[in-house]
Amino acid sequence: MKKLIIILVILAIGGFFGYKYLYQSHRNIEKEEASFNLEAISLVKEFSKDAELASKKYLNKTIIVKGALTEIESNSLMLANAVYCTFDANHGILETNLNSVYSIKGRCIGYDELLEIVKLDQASIVK
Repeated sequence: MKKLIIILVILAIGGFFGYKYLYQSHRNIEKEEASFNLEAISLVKEFSKDAELASKKYLNKTIIVKGALTEIESNSLMLANAVYCTFDANHGILETNLNSVYSIKGRCIGYDELLEIVKLDQASIVK
């Protein structure tokens, strides 16, 4: 009987920690401090030189990227034809002019070698 209680307690504790691990709270990229602050063109050049090394450096990190606005879509924009930034659905993009310079904070999610662009998600405009 005592062994059964010990086993149940161990299973309950293991289940609790397993649940906490699987259902972690989401990161708030907008409030996180940026690990890197760089120009959009510089970021793409690093990835095009050595994508593996740049991925280790930037992947899943919060970064601020600065560049000229070259394309606007409903929930995304492109900086310097090099960095594609996706905003959350509840974060509207301001009416802006193309070629205006912006700083965007977001989480680096990868590099598209075919299109030669870096992708950011959970982006926000840095004021």
